[in-house]
Amino acid sequence: METNHEDQWIASRLATLEPHWSPNLARGRALLDSKLEQRHHSLRWAALVAAFVAVCVAVLAPRGTRAFAQELWYRIVLRRVDVVRLNLSKLPLQMRITTDGMERSVQDLEEAERKAGFRPYLPSSGLLPTNPEIAVTGPISIEQTVHVRDLESALIKVGAGDVQVPSEWEGVQLRTEVGPIVELNYPNNVRVLQEQPIELSVPSGFPLKHFAELAFESIGVSSWEARAMAQRFAANPAWLIDLPPDAAVNIREVSLHAGPAMLIEDVDDRGTVKQATVVRATSERMYSVASGNSELSVKIADGLP
Repeated sequence: METNHEDQWIASRLATLEPHWSPNLARGRALLDSKLEQRHHSLRWAALVAAFVAVCVAVLAPRGTRAFAQELWYRIVLRRVDVVRLNLSKLPLQMRITTDGMERSVQDLEEAERKAGFRPYLPSSGLLPTNPEIAVTGPISIEQTVHVRDLESALIKVGAGDVQVPSEWEGVQLRTEVGPIVELNYPNNVRVLQEQPIELSVPSGFPLKHFAELAFESIGVSSWEARAMAQRFAANPAWLIDLPPDAAVNIREVSLHAGPAMLIEDVDDRGTVKQATVVRATSERMYSVASGNSELSVKIADGLP
């Protein structure tokens, strides 16, 4: 299935679509709305992945189309997670999404391994039933095209019209591969999702730091903060999780036996936790553990390698 969208809202909720979804925006939104109530707890992972790829992308273009097309490429493996209070769906990039299908139920871990290409890890025994329902999603290929005029217009809109966008960026394509993602579903809306780390392939010569700085600034980040964020990102690329500034969530770092992780608590008007999601990136996996209880989510995540 292949779709073309400029709306990150669609990308952040890909997991709710059926394999035979028709590429019609109005119909797509209607289908998504009908699925939200059924798939609420899976949306966090889809949103996190899509938020990440909005900025953490590899630069790719056919040979000869631009100055940055090189034979030498760098591969970057993401080994940390970062949370930003931004709406990355506002990035002025044209997006195309390609996938060979969405969520498919499988019978057991052996079938999941064959479809995903890696052996899924199960949480420690005693916390959850030993036989979860298993599904495999993706892989998903996301390409984003930079148009200088669009980026300049976005900068002007946020009051940064004096910022210069290099003309040679016109038509640059950004690409990343997401998944496959293995989803373990347990009773009481407990979900464990995992995939192999996302690798960024960046061609030699492309100014990743400069691009990230302009990208952040184009969605309203101040120039000094955008510069600092871009520097951190270029020096040690992270899996970026974007959360709107007004989102009703609590965010804090937790210590697991295998290292630090991020705990994101969705709360209601009274401050009660509705869903607690632990996200962690390692050299072998990216994890998301969601349940209705923060302590349980942390315990499950702590039982994973």
